[in-house]
Amino acid sequence: MTNPNSNVTPITDKQPAPAAKFSITCTLDGFPIEIEAEGRADDLRALVARLKAIGATPPQTGNSALPVSADDAPVCEYHGKLRRGNHGWFCPKKMGDGSYCKSKA
Repeated sequence: MTNPNSNVTPITDKQPAPAAKFSITCTLDGFPIEIEAEGRADDLRALVARLKAIGATPPQTGNSALPVSADDAPVCEYHGKLRRGNHGWFCPKKMGDGSYCKSKA
């Protein structure tokens, strides 16, 4: 029971907010590492800065065997270089029958 005329503040109002939980995946000297921590956004920034300072790098996304630049793009057997899209490399050209080429990498 709380008295509405009381000047006492409930203890729940003074409890600290829960810390954010975050997980970082990186590579250090070729070894994959996953770090789980709790804290504030500033703590996360400090952790990422420290990881960069000791040589950690973000994990590679997608297939690292595929070329990165358009100059090194894979080649369609009918139309030449493929174009990079959201889901990999594809050929944007049409075939003789009007359908799009299905060549992908």
